[in-house]
Amino acid sequence: MKRIIIIFSITFISLSAVAQRAVRIGSYEIIVRSQDQDTTFQINVLDDPCPPCPDDAPRPTPPRPRFSRYSTSTPWGGVGFILPDNSDNYYTALGGSSFTLDFGGMNRTYFTRWSALGWTYNYSFYNYRLRDAFEEPNFNNNVLGGKIFDKDEIKRNGFSSHNAAVGVFMRCYLVPQTRRGMRDGLYVDLGVQGDLALIKNYKIKYENGGSNKYNNDYAFNSFTASAVARVGWRNHAFFARYRVTELFNKKELPMDLPPISFGIIWLN
Repeated sequence: MKRIIIIFSITFISLSAVAQRAVRIGSYEIIVRSQDQDTTFQINVLDDPCPPCPDDAPRPTPPRPRFSRYSTSTPWGGVGFILPDNSDNYYTALGGSSFTLDFGGMNRTYFTRWSALGWTYNYSFYNYRLRDAFEEPNFNNNVLGGKIFDKDEIKRNGFSSHNAAVGVFMRCYLVPQTRRGMRDGLYVDLGVQGDLALIKNYKIKYENGGSNKYNNDYAFNSFTASAVARVGWRNHAFFARYRVTELFNKKELPMDLPPISFGIIWLN
């Protein structure tokens, strides 16, 4: 540093035409004055060698935007499987061969970053592969008209239902994000769904290739309600559905279909 000061001092002394010159080096300011034959220099230590430039000046933090309520909708579909229940209250359904299909739309309204209310509308298809339902006396008498079958004649028998369904649910986000969308966050849905059966039938297929279809719905309700739970991440979710038809029975059924189904849904 001393060498730099001496060099600059000699330079300014040689410039006799200049009465005074100031040079800033780091935190030092060197002032050289020349008058007649006398030349003097002065060294000052600066307290603030480099005040903030406009680009370096601190900028105020913008206020966090407030959450605005909004609604969104998307198509959805799902596939599920029926959990077999071999108790005396239910027909014996075969696991893996009994399934459900759902196609429809989902609407949601966001009130906070943590939660939303929504509703669904969809077509649901239920297919139950049954085991020897025709041997149940009440089922045989009321659905099949008391027809007697030889078990060896039957290849398969089952019940299917084409339903129109509407449901409502509450969604809670476990990992809320700044920007909420249909594919954001880990969430849990809890809700209910009502199904109205449009077409119902019981079908028997024989070993010789023939088949019979029965539309008598004595053993099955036209309207059913279900409790629905979903756990999802982005555009996929696992669901479980429990049908509570006994709340809406106008007549006591001797037996019912297994009430629990589970599976996966996807959003577009």
